[in-house]
Amino acid sequence: MEYLLVAFLQLCFSVFKVFEIKWSYEKQMMKLTLISFLQSFTWITSTAIGVGGVLEGDVWMAVLYVVFGGLGKIVAIKIFDTPTLLNREK
Repeated sequence: MEYLLVAFLQLCFSVFKVFEIKWSYEKQMMKLTLISFLQSFTWITSTAIGVGGVLEGDVWMAVLYVVFGGLGKIVAIKIFDTPTLLNREK
């Protein structure tokens, strides 16, 4: 269960990070504020679970943490390429 949670949270964190950069550049303050809260929540939660696993000797947790962090960037790029509620023009 922890593996699925960390994978999901890392994926979300990476997507949120890309949108944070986009919305900072576009000066969209409301979206930026909301995404920053979500980003902080996902980061602290996934880091706490991931570090806890690694300290217990679970190497797969570290691998999962890194891999899904990278996959999140790919997902975010795909979201930018497809019109959605998050990236539509004003």
